[in-house]
Amino acid sequence: MLGMVIPEKDLHHMIDHIDKDGDGMINMEEFERLYETIITEERDEEEDMKEAFNVFDMNGDGFITVEELRSVLTSLGLRQGRTIEDCRLMIKKVDKDGDGDGMVDYKEFRQMMKGGGGFAAV
Repeated sequence: MLGMVIPEKDLHHMIDHIDKDGDGMINMEEFERLYETIITEERDEEEDMKEAFNVFDMNGDGFITVEELRSVLTSLGLRQGRTIEDCRLMIKKVDKDGDGDGMVDYKEFRQMMKGGGGFAAV
């Protein structure tokens, strides 16, 4: 399963949790309930991601600039991004669309955050 090894004991526990009628099998209704839970969690994650992006995108133009990045990192008290040059380097590592505009759009921000660590990791 996606390169993951799940111990048999844990797998049985997961199935027991999903198998509401206790027949040892996952029926369509139980699967739909599980699927709905997964989709809802993904929507919540996407909303959280947009909210985080909007914190950095202070002027609401759809891009995070060097100045916006520095302002947010400074207000959070983080060491990273103390200087404009630090922020320029962070954005350069994240700005993957090849246009070299020195700004991060939502798609780049999302990819960076899903990769783990956010700006602090670059």
